[in-house]
Amino acid sequence: MNAALTNQPTTDALLGAYRSHVLGRNLPDPATLNFCPTTRQIAVQPGAGSDLCSRLGGVLVWACTLADVTASWWHTSDDALHVTVSGRTAGGTRLRVYGGGPFAECCGLVSLDLDQQEGVSLDELYTLVGLLREHAQHDREVA
Repeated sequence: MNAALTNQPTTDALLGAYRSHVLGRNLPDPATLNFCPTTRQIAVQPGAGSDLCSRLGGVLVWACTLADVTASWWHTSDDALHVTVSGRTAGGTRLRVYGGGPFAECCGLVSLDLDQQEGVSLDELYTLVGLLREHAQHDREVA
């Protein structure tokens, strides 16, 4: 039997779970959206802005709609901060949300060595976004 045909019910279920999850919610539009039938998971990269603060804010908005949340951040080998949040929709579908940007935009607030990864709480991510917003506001006032 064709693998594409056997995955169709799973793909349909993931599409339905996604529609159900976003219905009635004001979420940042995805920059990328992937449905993976083999792992029964949806992956979303919010397209929430051009700077690190906005992109992490988009990840947080999505993360707050999930249950059983875990998160991690990683200082990638190409000198970026990458944040991944995993959780479940109300219907139980696994959903992964990710985003990031240049590590220099962290303004020294994240202490990860190059290629280091660690778990992070949503509270820590929320605090980072708030501090980055304050930093950007201060820079605008000084300029």
